[in-house]
Parts: sequence; C-alpha cells; structure tokens
Amino acid sequence: MQIRQRVVTLSLMLANMLAFAWSRHAIGTFEDPAWTQGLLLNGAEFAPLTLDTQWYRLFTHLFLHGNLMHLAFNMYALFTVGSEVERITGPIKFLWIYFLCGFTASLASLVFNLFAIGVGASGAIFGLFGFSLVAQIVESRKQEKPIAPLLINFIIFLGVNLLYAKALNADNAAHMGGLAGGIVLGITSLFNRTYHQVKAEYLILPLLILLFLSLPRYPVTYFKFFQEILATEDSAQALFKRPNLSDEVYVKHFKQMDAAWDTAQQMLDAQPYLPEALHQDTFRLRKYIALRRLENNFRINLVEKESYRYLDSIEWSQQQMQPYYQLDYPLTQLLPIRKKETDTTAQPLLYPVKIWYNDEWEEVPGPPAAFYRIGQQDSMHLWQGWVRDYYSNGAIQMKGFYTDGRKDGAFLYYSNRNTYEQAGRYKKEIPVGKWEVFHYNGTLKSEEYYEPEYFMKNLWDSLGVLRVKEGEGLVQRYHPNGVLAEQGAYLKGKKEGRWIGYHANGQMYFEEYFLNGRLVRGRSRTTEGLQFVYDESSLFPMPEAGFENYTNYLRNAVRTLNPTEHGMVKIWFRVTVNRVLTDFQVDQSLAPALDAKAIELLKAGPAWLPARDHGHRLRNGWSTVVVVF
Repeated sequence: MQIRQRVVTLSLMLANMLAFAWSRHAIGTFEDPAWTQGLLLNGAEFAPLTLDTQWYRLFTHLFLHGNLMHLAFNMYALFTVGSEVERITGPIKFLWIYFLCGFTASLASLVFNLFAIGVGASGAIFGLFGFSLVAQIVESRKQEKPIAPLLINFIIFLGVNLLYAKALNADNAAHMGGLAGGIVLGITSLFNRTYHQVKAEYLILPLLILLFLSLPRYPVTYFKFFQEILATEDSAQALFKRPNLSDEVYVKHFKQMDAAWDTAQQMLDAQPYLPEALHQDTFRLRKYIALRRLENNFRINLVEKESYRYLDSIEWSQQQMQPYYQLDYPLTQLLPIRKKETDTTAQPLLYPVKIWYNDEWEEVPGPPAAFYRIGQQDSMHLWQGWVRDYYSNGAIQMKGFYTDGRKDGAFLYYSNRNTYEQAGRYKKEIPVGKWEVFHYNGTLKSEEYYEPEYFMKNLWDSLGVLRVKEGEGLVQRYHPNGVLAEQGAYLKGKKEGRWIGYHANGQMYFEEYFLNGRLVRGRSRTTEGLQFVYDESSLFPMPEAGFENYTNYLRNAVRTLNPTEHGMVKIWFRVTVNRVLTDFQVDQSLAPALDAKAIELLKAGPAWLPARDHGHRLRNGWSTVVVVF
C-alpha cells in the first residue's frame, strides 16, 4: 500500500511518538510516581479533571502512553488496522472515526472506572478494529466468502488484547467503548451505503457531547472534598515544621485548621450521590475528620491551658485514627512530588536501648528492678528523642523527650495507680513554664510556674479545696489519721515565714523559716529523738569532706595527669540516696578526652552526701563541679 493511502495513519503514529519523547523530556524520568503524575499534568484522562473544566483530556490522552512497550504495541496495532481503514474510508473520514472512537472510549472509561488515570491510543484503535470488522463482513458477504474466519480472527485479537491489558493494567472499559463506537460507525456507514463520506458522524458527535454533559459529576465534587483534606493536612505539617512560633500564633493556626476540617466535613455532607465503591472510604473519612477535629481541639487546649496532659489525649486520638488511614481511593495524584532534602550535617547513629533501674534510678543489670527505660542512645550513651519509663510490671511511669541526654521538652509522670503525678516541660533539664502536680488519687494538687522564677499559683488539698489562690494562702496537710502534718503560708507564690510539721503521733517534727521562698534555717526531730539543725545548703548534695578538700583532690589529680590542653570542664551529675554519682552531663566541654577524664575523676573521687529534706531525710539531688585542667 502506498504511503499516500496511509498518510493520516503515519501522521498519528508520528504524533504519538513525538508526544512520548516530549513527555520523557518534560518529566525527566520514567520512574513512578513522577512519571504518572507528569502524564496526568500533561493531559491524561482523569475523571475529576475531565468532567470539571478540562474536557480536552478526552482527546489529549490518546497521544500519551505509559511506557515504551505500551507505545510500541499501540503503534503496531495502529499501523496494521489504521492502514486498512484509511484505505477503505479515505483520510477525512478516517480522522472522524479515529477521534469519535477515542471519544466513546473515554466515555466508557468515565462511566465504568473510578478515579483511574488513562493514557493511550488503544481505545481509538479498538474502534478502528470494530469498524474494520464490519467492513470486512460486508465485503465477505458481497463476495460470498465465509465470515467465520473473520470472527475467529477477531476473537483471537480480542483475547490477546485482553491478556495484554491485564498484564499492563490497561483500561478494558475504554477498549470496549472504542470497539462499540467503531462497530456503530461501521453500521451507520453501511446504511449510508458509503465508507467514504462523512454523514452520520455529524449527528453522532453532538450525541456524544450530550452524553458527556449528562454524566454525573460526583468525581469532581468528591475529588475537591479530598483535596480540602490534603490541603488541611499539609497546612498542619507545615506548621509543625516552623520553629519558635508563639503560643498565640499556634492557637490561631489550630483554630484555622479546625475551620478547615469543618469545611471538609460540610463538603462531604453536601455530596448528592456517591457510588457504593466509595461508601467504605467515606465512612473512614468521616471518622478520620472527627478524630482530626478532636485532636486539633486537644492541641488548642494544651496551649491555652498550658496543660501537657493533653499530650496523652493527642496520642490517643492519633492511635484511634490508625484504622482509617488506608483508603481504597487515596486521591493524592496531584500532590507535588517533594524531593528528599539532603542534610549535609552528620547525623548521630542512634541505638535502641532498654535499661533497668532500682528504686533510686540507679542502673542495674536487669530484673529484679523497680523500673526500666526504653529509648534511643547515641554513641556517647546519651539519650536522644522520645523516651519512656515503665514500672517493673509494664505500667507507664514517664513519657518525655531528651536532647543530648537532657530532658528537653514536655514530660508526663504517672503513679503506679495509673494516675498523673506531674506534667510540664523542661528546657535542658531545667523546669520551665507551667507544671501541674497531682495528688496520689489523681486530682489536681497544684499549678506551679518556673519562669522567670518559681511561683506557686494555685494549690488544692486532696478534697479539691483551693488553699492557695494566685500565690496567696495558708497550706494545711494532714496525716491519714487526721493529725496535722504540715502548715505554712505562701506569699507572692513562694513559701514565706514559719512552716511547722508534726509526726503522725502529734509530736513536733520540724520548724523551718523561709524568706521569699528560700530556706533560711530549720530544725527537726525524729520520732527516735535525733535532732538536726540545717539551712538551704542541706537541700543540695555536697562532698562528704567538704568542698575545699574536694577541690584540693581535683587539683592534685589533674596535676598528675599533666594535660597538654588547658581550660575548664563543667560537669553536671546526680547524687542518689545511696551516694552513687550518675547521669553525668558535660555543661562546658574542653575536649572529648578531657571531658571523659573529668568524669572518671569524679567517679573515683571522695564520697558525696546526698541532698536532705528537713536536715536528715535523704533524697536524690543534682550538683555541679568544675574541673580545671
């Protein structure tokens, strides 16, 4: 067959190949999801866009292909059947048949597929096969040839294509729609007794346009609803990545997101019709939106009330969302593809760790133990990221965030009765902002502030009676047997004046005097008759032999080392009631080797006395030592 008899066929093939080459150049890769998203942006069939305002996708998708094999197979089929149909009809009618069959293929795909991305000329090519089948049957009858071989060949062709379609996830609805369009056009041409003139096609085109306009638009409205969800999620993620925002700005954004979730819910409720295939997704999304709004309100309450207990509520709501993440139709096709950010800074390797502790939070080899901690440590054995502590029975004892081994973020503490003990925030191990303290029965005991200095704002007794209000009030605490245990006053948020305490048998326990929250002096007497006189220094650990002797020890130890570098290393550490020095942290570093040597000197040095309440009752405490090299 001469080239001039297949000029349109060859032109369509060239257009498809050029479109494929241009797509590869514009997208830059064949890798998904970038390739598929690029095809979508460049004109692929997609019901939410085609049925909205981008009707041109009915035809542009005919020139796009999913991969090289897809293109090669379609171009071979187009050359084979297109040459024959163009010979029969001529170039003008051939173009009408090709694009009308592509139109019917698109309509079938829009009706029978849900949110599929369609590309390829196969729908139009199936239409050419349908038209060719009718023409060949008519020709065989004129020449009195049997039509069975034609039907058998067509069935074989159809079967091969269906197998190919299944292998490459092709659009069979579009194939059958194009085939039906070709058969109809072949029959109408037969009735018109001509395969060359364009007649019935002028009527079929407006009919197809009316069919397109009459298709339900729920893919459009549902897609817009889903994009509202994605936009709100994206806004939330962007907010969490913005550092150093004020509480007022956070609350403002959270309230805006709450309005956005409300808009998404209204858009879903306004859907006039949704097919059964979307019912499961809409059920999940209703639950998801409700939980997102609930989580959002928890975040607002956390900031406005400065109550970190809401972190548990946020965590609970996020856990409840888990079953609703998986959707049958996650409409993320138009989300921008974000390139992974390259971080040139070296990230420390983190190792999962589980460590056991005794009652005084001293590390022990393993059970039996009072507590255990699960988290991650770096190569220097410093805790990094989220850490959780548990009682030996597995009940939660603490949730918190560490940076370089220091408490640095929100912390929640729990009693062994699964009630709150404390909730607040640290900044490099120092309590900051508002802290909530709770009675053993879980009721709120106090609201205390640590910035710019300590301030007891409100305090309630175990029955819920407010004893200190806005920093002013008298505190009375009782033993379980009803005997007065402690009594004193708060003034301007701090302990002030005389505080007295009694043993459970009614005997005097302690008498302490405070000035602007500082312990000036105190004396106490145990039930065994031992007496103690003390001041504020007793509240902190100290070397057993005194600071002067301890300083001499460090000076002599450093002198024997004869270090080549000179400077100071400041070490922060905890002294337990068992006189164990632990949890060493370098406040001021000189060099890694000298930092480690300074810690070794502290561990090997003279003993320390723990901190003491009321002059005698041992408790854990923190201290700082400077080692001068």
